[in-house]
Amino acid sequence: MQQSRVSRNTSTSHKNFLPCKDGYDCQLQYDNATEHNTSYSHPCRWSELCRDMNRDSEHTRHFTHAPHQAILCKYGNENCTKLTNPEHRSLYRHEGLPDYLLPCRHQDQCRDRSVEHLKKYKHPSNFYENTSNLKSNTTSNNNNQFEFNQQACRYGSTCRNQSDSNHCKRFSHPTTTASSQSLNLKSTSSFHACNTSNDMENAYRIGATLALETLSQSDQQAIKNMSADSVIVVPGTYDHIDRVLNSLNIKFTTVNQNEILTYPFRNDQTVYINCSTDFPTDAARRIRQHVENGLHIITTDWALRNVLGIAFSDFVRHNGKSTGDEVVGIQVAEPNHPLVNGFLSASKHAQPQWWLEKYSHPIEIVNRDKVRVLIRSEILGQKYQSDAVLVTFDCGKGNVIHMISHFYLQRSETRDARHQMSAKQYALDIKASSAATDFVVNQGQNLNYAQIQSSSTSAQFIYNQISKRLNSKK
Repeated sequence: MQQSRVSRNTSTSHKNFLPCKDGYDCQLQYDNATEHNTSYSHPCRWSELCRDMNRDSEHTRHFTHAPHQAILCKYGNENCTKLTNPEHRSLYRHEGLPDYLLPCRHQDQCRDRSVEHLKKYKHPSNFYENTSNLKSNTTSNNNNQFEFNQQACRYGSTCRNQSDSNHCKRFSHPTTTASSQSLNLKSTSSFHACNTSNDMENAYRIGATLALETLSQSDQQAIKNMSADSVIVVPGTYDHIDRVLNSLNIKFTTVNQNEILTYPFRNDQTVYINCSTDFPTDAARRIRQHVENGLHIITTDWALRNVLGIAFSDFVRHNGKSTGDEVVGIQVAEPNHPLVNGFLSASKHAQPQWWLEKYSHPIEIVNRDKVRVLIRSEILGQKYQSDAVLVTFDCGKGNVIHMISHFYLQRSETRDARHQMSAKQYALDIKASSAATDFVVNQGQNLNYAQIQSSSTSAQFIYNQISKRLNSKK
C-alpha cells in the first residue's frame, strides 16, 4: 500500500452482492468461507484510498470503498500511542496503515498480545479490558509483552469517562468531589464532575422530578403507560442515553446496529442513536427510508458524521472541526418551540450550559430553509464557526433531532456565583413545588446548581419530545 494516499472516485457498483451485516468485523470474509463471500460484499479496510480499487476487478466486486472522511492523526505514526486502539484507528488516519483493523480469528481467546499483533487485529471489547490498560515492558526477553499498570488519567477530575467501569480499571482519578471543593466566588469558572455514575444518575432522577411537574397529568399518564417499544435505543460507543432514560423511568427497547437492517420499525416510534465511532452505511440509509415514512430519530455527536452525514447529508453535516473538552453557555434560539421550553425557565437566573466532549463535531447547516436551530451557543460559533447546539428538521413524514455532544453528561461548569449554589436554589428559582424542593434537598446534597440545571433541562427536553410524539399518535 502506498505511503502517500490520494482520494479517488468511488462509484463502483455491487449489484451481485448483498452488504454483509457484520461489515468490517465479519470473520467469514477471511476464513475461506466461499459461500458467504460469493453472496456478500464487505467494506475495504483502506476505504476510498485502496490501490486495488481501480486495477483489480475481482477485489472491486467483493469490497466496497465508501469515503471514510477521516482526518490524519496529528501525532503521526511514530508518536501515536493508540495504533492498537480500534476506535482511534477508525477515527483517524495513519500513513501507510488501513483505516480499520482485521477481526482476529481467535477473538477474546487470543493469546498474542504483542504490539504488532494489536496494530493489525481487532478483538472483542472484553479482551481490551486486559490489554488496553497495559504498558509496554521492554525488559530483556519480554519485548512487546505487557504488564498491568493503572495510570493516572490525564484529564483528572474532569475526565468524561469516570462513569465507565472499564476506563476506571485502566486509569485512576482524584477522589475530591465537587461538593467538597472550596468555592472561589471570584473565579470566573471551575469544573465540577460527577465522580461516579451514581452521582449523575441521581442528578437525572432529581431533574426528572422537576421536569415532570411541568407536564400535564394526561402527558404524565401517557408516558407511564406507553409501550416498551415506543422508544428504541441504538447503543453506541460513548453516549449512554439508556442510563438517562432509566433514571427518568422511561421504557425503551434496545436494537443493535447490526439489527437495523431487519428490525421491523414502526412509523410511530422514536429512535435514539447514540454517539458511535462507526455505523453501518446501509443501516443509516435504511433509517432514512423509515424517517421519510414517519419515523422520528434523535442522534448525538459523532452520529452527525456516520449516520446523518451518510443518509441526511442534504440537511446537515460535520463542519470538519473538533471541539475541546469544555463547557459553553447556550441560548434558546426558538423560544416558542415546545421542545425547548424547559431551557427558558432554567435561563431566568443563570445561563444554561452545554458540555462539549473532546472531539465533539460542530454542525454545519446545509439546508438552511428546512433545518431549524433550537439552541445555539455564541462561544461555540466563535471558536468553531458553527453555533448550532440542537437542531431539528423534517424529512418526508418524519423528523430528525441532532445535538452536539452527549445526552449523558458527566460534568458542568460553575461559570458564576449562582452556578456554585446548592441544588435547592435551582428548585427555588424555577418555582418548583414544595414537595419537589424537599426531594431536591434530601437527594441532592452532593450536587450543585449547575449540575441540576443541566440534568433537569435534559430531562425536560426528553419528556417534551416523548409527550409530543405520543400526542401526535392520538
